[in-house]
Amino acid sequence: MTSPQPRAGPRPERAFADGVLALDVLDGHPYAILVEDSEGRLLGHNRAAEEMLGASVALGAGADVGCDLLGCRQPGGPLEDTCLHERAREHEGPLPELRIDLPDGAGVEAAWVVVSALEPDREAIVTELRPGHPNDRRRRSEPHWTAGPQLRILALGRTRVMSAEASLDGRWLDNRPGQILKVLVAERHRRLYSDEIIDLLWPSGTHDTGGLRNFIHVLREQLEPQGATTPPSSFVLATPGGYALDDTRVWIDADAFEELLGAGRAASDGGEDAEAHEYLRRGLDLYRGDFLADEPYAEWALPERERLRRIASDGLRLMATIDERRDDLAAASASLGRLADLEPYDADVHRELLVVLLSRGRRSEALRHYEALRRRMQSTFAEQLDFTLAELAPGI
Repeated sequence: MTSPQPRAGPRPERAFADGVLALDVLDGHPYAILVEDSEGRLLGHNRAAEEMLGASVALGAGADVGCDLLGCRQPGGPLEDTCLHERAREHEGPLPELRIDLPDGAGVEAAWVVVSALEPDREAIVTELRPGHPNDRRRRSEPHWTAGPQLRILALGRTRVMSAEASLDGRWLDNRPGQILKVLVAERHRRLYSDEIIDLLWPSGTHDTGGLRNFIHVLREQLEPQGATTPPSSFVLATPGGYALDDTRVWIDADAFEELLGAGRAASDGGEDAEAHEYLRRGLDLYRGDFLADEPYAEWALPERERLRRIASDGLRLMATIDERRDDLAAASASLGRLADLEPYDADVHRELLVVLLSRGRRSEALRHYEALRRRMQSTFAEQLDFTLAELAPGI
């Protein structure tokens, strides 16, 4: 076989020196390329970036694209605790490939991203985006290189599981491996013995520890970056006689919720209403619904569900109190409305909400709420309310 002949044309080093071939390569590159300066401002991009990102991202010179596009430090996202640009400046060579979902209006729904810092000063950042599929479960990078937790479990409301690369949701969450994960989440602060898991999920005794091990293996395959062919697992730890989640690598929204509301109560006790309100707001934003709402009849979830519901109720009461002290009655009625939804039969909560609504002049809304409450108490407990709207209104 004969060797290929070189193309006719300018010498490569001459072309690079002139910048001609460099620009041709950049614009002819099939994947999107963005170059940003140390302040995150866009220095340049190629034609593929315009085609891939479309109108979803402003690509004008000086635009601040990077972190918003990649999801760096966005609450609730897989990179909540990480900025890829900062990581790239600290990392020798390009960062491992990472999958992200692109904003509405982009030419594709998702992309695989490689971020690297340019030598010699490592201030400028190059981001390459290759089209991907939003449901792609391939592991093109170890999620463990990112700072912070590697697995995120949203247990408030319907269960969701995410890695740094993609959502791991699927039908498996409703099957035995998913139920085992939810049991471990419900008992996340201790080791759960194998016999306990079997008794909780198979009270009829139809399974043994061998069957449990098989389901644990399937669970690890769903969660692990490269599958769970052999121990040890990154997330589901084998302990003497049982299993536990690795709390150094698994972030659970219920824990963050409880921590933030605890910080809010402490700040309130110290007379710091503004700080307390911010902690409470952030914590209550995480409360998307009851703990493991997709397991409404699971008895093993009830104690934790009720405990977290009480914490949410107490937080909403405190937030409403702070709102009223700040004369923000609109915010107070919103907090009390959420609390009334959590406590549908607590007449005192509904009374307080009605007082605030009447104070705001929302009489029609107050009347509708009062009538709904009156019918609910009558049909459920055969009880009449011990107050009327007329009794609440005179002092207002």
